[in-house]
Amino acid sequence: MLDANQCWDVGQAINHVKRLAKFDPWWIEEPTSPDDVLGHAAIAKALRPISVATGEHCQNRVIFKQLMQAEAIKFCQIDSCRLGGVNEILSVLLMAAKFGIPVCPHAGGVGLCEYTQHLSLFDYICVAASLENRILE
Repeated sequence: MLDANQCWDVGQAINHVKRLAKFDPWWIEEPTSPDDVLGHAAIAKALRPISVATGEHCQNRVIFKQLMQAEAIKFCQIDSCRLGGVNEILSVLLMAAKFGIPVCPHAGGVGLCEYTQHLSLFDYICVAASLENRILE
């Protein structure tokens, strides 16, 4: 897995990851600005079979819905504190399940990690019913 931390534009992301493809990365995380839905879609299309993971800087379900509809992400990375509450998170978990996209929560710090554990458990029990393809970052 690679993490660009939003430092590239679309062309740079495609070029850099293609150069790194020989290392067989599973995904590129945050290759460009988190709200650039069409940019992520272009990156995802150009880099297949390397996947795109993003979402830890997305603030609401609308951006996630657009990313999923545009086939711009293969891994959904919610940040439970940035996403604005349990109801917003549940919406994203349900959308991800509908689109068949695994949720790999972003966490860091004691409080966020505790929050993420509870939401991951909810996802496992009530939505995904599987730990397959679930990765905690």
